[in-house]
Amino acid sequence: MIPFIGEPGERGVHLIGVGGTAMASLAGLLIEAGHTVTGSDQNVYPPMSDLLAELGVDVRSPYRADNLPDDCALVIVGNAISRGNPELEAVLERRVAYASMPEVLKELYLRTRTPVVVSGTHGKTTTSSIVAWLLESAGHDPGFLVGGIPLNFGVSYRSGSGEVFVVEGDEYDTAYFDKGPKFLHYLPQVAIVGNVEFDHADIYRDVSEVERAFRLFANLVPRNGLLVVGCESELAMTIASDAPCPVTTFALAGDADWKLEVLSSDASGTRFRVHHHGRTVTETEGPFWGDGALRNALAAIAATEPFGVTGDELGSALASFRGVRRRFEVRGEEAGVVVVDDFAHHPTAIGETLRGARYRFRGRRIWGVFEPRSFTARSSVFQKELAVALAFADSVVVAGVLRTSRLPEENELSEEKLVADLRSSGTPASFISAPDDIVRFLRGEVQPGDVVVVMSNGAFGGLHQKLLIDLRDLRA
Repeated sequence: MIPFIGEPGERGVHLIGVGGTAMASLAGLLIEAGHTVTGSDQNVYPPMSDLLAELGVDVRSPYRADNLPDDCALVIVGNAISRGNPELEAVLERRVAYASMPEVLKELYLRTRTPVVVSGTHGKTTTSSIVAWLLESAGHDPGFLVGGIPLNFGVSYRSGSGEVFVVEGDEYDTAYFDKGPKFLHYLPQVAIVGNVEFDHADIYRDVSEVERAFRLFANLVPRNGLLVVGCESELAMTIASDAPCPVTTFALAGDADWKLEVLSSDASGTRFRVHHHGRTVTETEGPFWGDGALRNALAAIAATEPFGVTGDELGSALASFRGVRRRFEVRGEEAGVVVVDDFAHHPTAIGETLRGARYRFRGRRIWGVFEPRSFTARSSVFQKELAVALAFADSVVVAGVLRTSRLPEENELSEEKLVADLRSSGTPASFISAPDDIVRFLRGEVQPGDVVVVMSNGAFGGLHQKLLIDLRDLRA
């Protein structure tokens, strides 16, 4: 159980690592409930830095023992925090009550609700956002916590007054004192396993360990619950075959309970028809380009079935869905050049993003600008796969690997080899280490009509805005 944190307005809650997507969202939920919240972090960047500023959270940086309020009732320890962090050491020495983010979310928000937990290697944030919007549009007033900011809501969290609480189910570890996956805490009543691949090389040794984590997650769904599975993912279907609960499947191709038929696709969006067991449920058009985006929408539709969302409600909500910040988000257009921001960092997600760009910006030259920042992207585990994925762009710029002591040099991604492999496949590519240098290079290379897709799970040195400003100055 979560230690007593007091009634709203009494002793506060302090979050170490408050700039993480889930941690900042939890801070918002606690403030919404009336609690006093403080936090600490370093290198906080948008959109969560913007959210924390809007919430009025006192974000203390860098980490220091005296950041810890004297009267806080509970400290929530983010999963990026490890022993040696001065605030964590102060928590342990002072014997202050502490817990992980998933523990707090479970006990304060999920245990008395009906959780819809969205998991999978790719597409979790967007799918969670679509589920929340479908339920909201149908009048269910759901609560939610997702790892991004759905543009329909403008925030990454909401307690809601309805029965359902939608949560993004991350397979990453929980905290330094709980190395199990976050999603094992979330009490899923309806669970989505959209796809399963190897990722998070810093905590999983191989794909069999990833599979085991998802098996444990699927095993949490009760017999009166529902497991929604993407049957185009072989591993996801293998996991579902042993599930002790009802299972429904979705796919764009092949046999599945839920199917999606594409009717047309252009710059305004994709028009499609959704079928359930062969019966047409809805026909609509929405801002979904490429197979990955359409699978996200279909998974979300399937997950709302237990809540009685009608075909008309689905069609209207999908047509009005506005997307998620940093997920294929157009940041601006200057001098005829469109700049897109995307969180993609796994080869599969990079490939889906660039293929989606070809649908949305048909006939235009696509630049792929990639920063190897996540642990897996920085490692050599996907050296070959990254070259294949990035080749869906017309031209590629690879930034320098974010180097840390956690990854031995011999296990790092080789930017030079990645560029050489791209060139050998016929894709023009350049290795330019620093973001400011990339901006200068692009300014001299891009032409009106080009689309620059910037892919990173970090701030990338503010490259998006710097490029737009440079292009604006160029036009002036």
